[in-house]
Amino acid sequence: MSSKTDLIIKVLHVVSWIIFVGLCIETGALTFNYVYSLFKPIVAKHSYMGLNLAEIYRDNQPLYTALFSFAIIISGLKAFIFYLIIETFLKLNMVKPFSEKIASLISRMSYHAFSVGILGIIAHQFTKNFTHRGYDVDVIEKYWNDSAAFLMMAAILFIIAQIFQKGLELQTENELTV
Repeated sequence: MSSKTDLIIKVLHVVSWIIFVGLCIETGALTFNYVYSLFKPIVAKHSYMGLNLAEIYRDNQPLYTALFSFAIIISGLKAFIFYLIIETFLKLNMVKPFSEKIASLISRMSYHAFSVGILGIIAHQFTKNFTHRGYDVDVIEKYWNDSAAFLMMAAILFIIAQIFQKGLELQTENELTV
């Protein structure tokens, strides 16, 4: 493996860590803000990253809970996907790249990316219904407005996982014939 490729892999690994930590902070902050707002309703106006759901909290607490639940779950799933990416970097062996563990990790990433995409679509449709009723829910849409990208990512990762499975079969077959 060339030093340029090795450097790119190390940089991607560091970037994955940074994104993972950021998503963990986001998930933790959303969770903390939601729980804290249950005890101190004024917090609903000054939530994480300027998220102002005070009107919804005052008028419709089940909707407030549903919106925060979507945001927390989707953010947590995104963080978990990046955890799996980090784990993939740690397990990656460029001498024998096709392994059962890597194929399994890529498959899991695919399924979780698909979950983020589907949950994002469900959350969008859910909030769309409440927009028609006069609630301003656009401020929370940013947590799931990338659902189409995650569906595409899931499809690509699924194809890569299938390629890894086939590569693993060929690698095993090659080792047996030598």
